[in-house]
Amino acid sequence: MAPGGIETLVLDLFRSDPAGTRVLSLAGDPDRLVRSWPALAGMGDALEAFGQRPGLRPSLCWRLTTRLHHLKPRAVFLHHIGPLVYGGVAARLAGVPVLVHVEHDAWHYENPRHRFLLRATESLVRPRHVAVSRQVHKRLCAILPKAKVDIVAPGIDLTRFTPRSRQTAKAHLGLHETCSVVGTAGRLVAVKGHRFLIEALAMLPASIHAVIVGEGPERTALLQQSATLGVGHRLHFLGHRDDLETLLPAFDLFCLPSLAEGLPRSVLEAQGADIPVVATSVGGLGDAVCPDTGMLVPPADAEALAIAIQTCLERTGTLGLSRAFIANRFALDRTIDAYRDIIDQ
Repeated sequence: MAPGGIETLVLDLFRSDPAGTRVLSLAGDPDRLVRSWPALAGMGDALEAFGQRPGLRPSLCWRLTTRLHHLKPRAVFLHHIGPLVYGGVAARLAGVPVLVHVEHDAWHYENPRHRFLLRATESLVRPRHVAVSRQVHKRLCAILPKAKVDIVAPGIDLTRFTPRSRQTAKAHLGLHETCSVVGTAGRLVAVKGHRFLIEALAMLPASIHAVIVGEGPERTALLQQSATLGVGHRLHFLGHRDDLETLLPAFDLFCLPSLAEGLPRSVLEAQGADIPVVATSVGGLGDAVCPDTGMLVPPADAEALAIAIQTCLERTGTLGLSRAFIANRFALDRTIDAYRDIIDQ
């Protein structure tokens, strides 16, 4: 339960039913997790952690089995391959009646080890599979041709991500209301492609600024790159923030330049706040970007990114379209209802 798209969805699911939900984190311990991500503080004893260390740890499976046998849950949802392996076996040994594997990414199945683990776990525990997008669904079906795989989009809380005053939000960040702001949010790691956004910024007019929300090992390299390209004064790093809903209204455009993705929540949240999106055509982003307000470009192409940003910033008459797109497809209530239907079936 470190900050990320999967983990934010799990936190939202907990908040929708705190009395009936527990969250088991394989790695870490609760105190450290809360210190690293204060938003978890409200979970109290509902958050448990098992201190997983690197490498294969059979003892972790037995500890999970013991805990699940004590909790006697009606259903266990396993997000991603690691929890599927450990939690899937544990849930079956504990006699949990409903077992659901939710897969958020497809690109990691390029790793033969991950494909082997998926097939092996499928033969052992026979979970119900859920893909977050058509692209992930296609990949799972190719690896597990006999398995049933549903598609359930990872919805967002539209009462949290709403349109607000752009002028006020920009002032809060110390940005002048006349400048155009291109924002992004995500871990500062190479696969998120921030370096291509910085390259694109250098090709755009001086009136355009970029805001990056997130932390990670690439921060120093990105700062150095912005200085080298002469755009350091137009690039604003905000670090990790749990109040993204207050920052998004400052953005005239949201940009996700990732090299690989599943179906990232950040673009859904931005459009929930009625902000158009420019993103790369990877993963499930083709499903996630409103075609009337946003654009998709090839990954690792800063020039195409710059052209798309300029084009979308110049569009008019799109008020309300991005939010309507999300409300019709990616509302959190839809996700919760779909999960409940799977449990009931």
